[in-house]
Amino acid sequence: MTVVTTSRKPLPEVRSLARDLAFAIGGGYVTRGKAGMGELLSLDQSVVIVSRSGSYSCIQVFSGDEPPVDITVRSFVVEERAGAISRGLFTSDSSVCEALKGRIDAVFAGEDLPGHRIVFDGTQRKRYTLEVVP
Repeated sequence: MTVVTTSRKPLPEVRSLARDLAFAIGGGYVTRGKAGMGELLSLDQSVVIVSRSGSYSCIQVFSGDEPPVDITVRSFVVEERAGAISRGLFTSDSSVCEALKGRIDAVFAGEDLPGHRIVFDGTQRKRYTLEVVP
């Protein structure tokens, strides 16, 4: 099971994004507190950290001894989901899909999504659309 957490002092919207990301990928959310990377990696070999720096958000995926994957998110929109829930991440960016392969369950959606986007369904009928910086 993948562990998802945030930076140490996250904004409420970053915390909500991280919790719903954990739900979408079937991982567990852990409150970061003062925990360092060693403590997080002792919980699981796969750790996702969601943070915000200025006007950009960052999703970092750590997996064992491999170098981390950094995904920079320009913006994200939360909408009400209509219809059935879809588990996992759906991306229109093939480089993001390749980078996440073997770490997080991500599906290449191709032309179904415009631009460089990641879409996933969260709790409480929420659907997230993240605009990824190419």
